[in-house]
Amino acid sequence: MKKGILSFCFMLLIMLLIVGCSDETKGNESEETNNGATDDVENDEKEEVDDEVNNEATEDETDEPEEVTVSLMIHWGEKEFEEIFNQHIEKALPHINLEYIQASGRDEIEESFAKGDIPDIVMGSNPGLDQELDLLMDQMPLVEKHGLDLDQYDPNMIESLIARSPVEGELNALPVFKQGYIMAYNKDIFDAFGVPYPEDNMTWDEAIELGKQLTGERNGETYHGIFPDRLALTQVSNTLIDPETDEPNILENEELRIFLERLETIFNIPGNLPEMDSTEELADYMYGGPGNADPIFDYALYPTRDQANGFAYREGEDGLNFDWVTYPTWGDDYPDYTPSELLNTMFVTKQSENPDAAFEVLEYLMSEEYQKWSVSTGGSSALLSEDIHEEFGTGLDYAEVMAEKNTDAIFLLESAPIPNKSPYESASVMENAYRRLLEGQDVNTVLRKMDEETRISIEEQKGKE
Repeated sequence: MKKGILSFCFMLLIMLLIVGCSDETKGNESEETNNGATDDVENDEKEEVDDEVNNEATEDETDEPEEVTVSLMIHWGEKEFEEIFNQHIEKALPHINLEYIQASGRDEIEESFAKGDIPDIVMGSNPGLDQELDLLMDQMPLVEKHGLDLDQYDPNMIESLIARSPVEGELNALPVFKQGYIMAYNKDIFDAFGVPYPEDNMTWDEAIELGKQLTGERNGETYHGIFPDRLALTQVSNTLIDPETDEPNILENEELRIFLERLETIFNIPGNLPEMDSTEELADYMYGGPGNADPIFDYALYPTRDQANGFAYREGEDGLNFDWVTYPTWGDDYPDYTPSELLNTMFVTKQSENPDAAFEVLEYLMSEEYQKWSVSTGGSSALLSEDIHEEFGTGLDYAEVMAEKNTDAIFLLESAPIPNKSPYESASVMENAYRRLLEGQDVNTVLRKMDEETRISIEEQKGKE
């Protein structure tokens, strides 16, 4: 009996050992199986990560802008090209190589064409010529494609550019640059006469009356009260020829009459005109202007385009004591506008092989970043941002001089809308009007002769077509 029990126990022990070994083997097999599955998952995840990295690298390479050359035709020299344009584009748009083409006027532009120099961008102010040369193109498709918000800019400048486009409703150029207008004054002359300094928002009639008090001799020096400015007529968007009919609108032109009467008053202030050898020379000087800031030494009041760099330099180097206020307005029921000229506007040409890259350049030049730099050098801006206005003159050699001036005056008034003009308008007609007023002819006579000259000029120009 005992022997049987011992045998049974022995067999039971062996069975338990076999089961234990079997379980251990299964456990190892399961562990190996699980480890294998984990390795497969890790390998799959690693491959997916590698694929994502490779895809991102490929996308980054795809997003890299393609290098492209964009040619810019301007009438300025190579130094100005480098300082005003190229150095900025190199930093902001390194994938664009900006190429310089210098040309101005039909002959030079056609010479460039003959050499194969076809511009992607043109800077200029003659849409009629640009259209004849098949350069002009509506910029609105590019504006919309690139999402340029035109509401950021002086609305009168945008409307003026649309108005002067040869094809109705098109926008053929963009206001990269804008001229500023102020009335500078010489503080020393005011002090010599004991007259209070002018203030912002004066009218032309008020400025002329003030000029009368500042004309004469003081301390052995002869001073003049107020310098005239032909751009005053642009403040009321005036034209001498109806652009629809090409007929002169001179004899019944009330704004032209007011302008000439004010000129006559300025010319007739005793001692207000500089001495010159001939009436022709004087007319050329008073109409065309001196082209620099020198009159501010002799004239108490000098309405002009902004000449911040010139004025600041003369104060720093020559002791000029100046400041400025807003350009005189017309008063009465006329809007308080400054003169307006669409100078140095820019556009992508119809012949451009890279219109999108060319527009990238224009878009940057119209950006707040670039406009801040431009304003810092003493220019104005079509952008309406006050942050830009605060940068005025900060980049000049004599920035400390401008920091003390009434720089807000250059931004206080809007520029006047520019009407569509007849291609037959002639500057010589107005210059002759100056000469006749200086000779003492009355305004009615001057108007009649302007009308006669304009009609003759229209016939002659049409005869050459």
